[in-house]
Amino acid sequence: MQQRIPVHVRGLDPISEAGVITQLRSRPELTMVDEEPAVAIAVVDVIDPPAIELIRTLRTLGATRVITVLSIADDAALLAAVEAGVCGVVSRSEATPERLTTAIEHAAAMEGVLSPRLLGRLLDQVSRLQNQVLAPRGWRLSGISDREATVLRLIAQGKEIKEIAEELSYSERTIKNTLHDVVSRFHLRNRTHAVAFALQEGLI
Repeated sequence: MQQRIPVHVRGLDPISEAGVITQLRSRPELTMVDEEPAVAIAVVDVIDPPAIELIRTLRTLGATRVITVLSIADDAALLAAVEAGVCGVVSRSEATPERLTTAIEHAAAMEGVLSPRLLGRLLDQVSRLQNQVLAPRGWRLSGISDREATVLRLIAQGKEIKEIAEELSYSERTIKNTLHDVVSRFHLRNRTHAVAFALQEGLI
């Protein structure tokens, strides 16, 4: 028999919390728990400071993954939910027992959870963020700039600092500072570790 997935539900309003618990209690795939490590569901209206605090509290209490059930799933709420560390968002209008159970199963399998409609909106938001905010400043969503990516790529090709500086028309000090920034930002050991990290993460 398949092991049941432990689920912990918390809401900012007791009626909403009780409603989700009632929907899920009879599901044979799930078992409702209090605070032990589980997939957690945060039931909120919007992603605001109290909702963010609830999500963080659930993580502190040992939630393995957090799904948010939102009344208002607008573009700003989607980005804020992702920034808060949730692995999935389910619109309250779509939160049937079947849909919630599927979302919980995906979360337990370490997968993200978004309806196609919400996913399209989130991807559109991310695209606008990249094109309108990051790209004009020479940054990428990966957290490294175009210059940093180029320097790391040239280091990976075996080039020395002096060669890179000449090729990119920068001073050697600028190249060293660029590498130092990457090493510090990602808490790496040295430039070799930075190159290995960038390659492993697909940053270059």
